Amino acid sequence: MNKKENKNELSLMIMMAFFIIGFLLLVLFGTKIYQSISVNEAQSSLSRTLSSYLHTASKMNEAGIYTENKEGKLVLVIKDGETGFGNRIYLHEGYLVEDFGMLEDELHADSAMRIAKTSVFEIEEIRDDLLKITTEDGAVFISRFEKEDR
Repeated sequence: MNKKENKNELSLMIMMAFFIIGFLLLVLFGTKIYQSISVNEAQSSLSRTLSSYLHTASKMNEAGIYTENKEGKLVLVIKDGETGFGNRIYLHEGYLVEDFGMLEDELHADSAMRIAKTSVFEIEEIRDDLLKITTEDGAVFISRFEKEDR
């Protein structure tokens, strides 16, 4: 009877070992899958956030949107009416940044607000009233209107 009990204990221990190993593998694979989903979701969220930010910023004053090259950087300028101030969006040290200030002043890159990390910032004028802004997360189209038409 002792041998039979030993066999039962051994088979019980083997089954428990299989369950424990199975559980650990399940946790390991589940963690990897969750990590992959989390990274993809963060990238998708960043893309939507960056596109939404550029679109929302442009809606502040559609009649006062233009581009300029300043200090060797391509700058999207959104004028604040006739105040002489405006938002300036440009690429600085791998980040799309925005600063607010007098339009004729130099850029304030060191104190500018970081919008998102990107290595691409291109602005293409599709028509007189339509800009295409491209970052590494995608493209957004921004319409410009003449003040008289509004």
